[in-house]
Amino acid sequence: MGDGENWGHHQQFNNCVSDEGLKAESRIGARVRVKEPVKVYHVPKVPEFELTGKIGVLKQYVGVHKGKKISANLPYKVEFVADEVLGRDGNPVKFTAHMREDEFEFLD
Repeated sequence: MGDGENWGHHQQFNNCVSDEGLKAESRIGARVRVKEPVKVYHVPKVPEFELTGKIGVLKQYVGVHKGKKISANLPYKVEFVADEVLGRDGNPVKFTAHMREDEFEFLD
């Protein structure tokens, strides 16, 4: 198979990847609820934090870079507010977690 014959297949694949990225990017800002058991260990002032049932905001999709799919295992960056954990300023702590799409559901 010559390069000319194979080119169309790769072009089609790249368009699909771009569409995937565009679809995910269009959901930025959407509210999501964690539906699977997920614990994180990087929230200030607590050794572990359970995300199941928590609502967050989709901040970024990192599964596509410059139009090409990359191997991000947890491509969705979601911001949460831990109402039960107060920071130095007395306000609830904000933090982000990287997640897979099957770990949360869209609310918006």
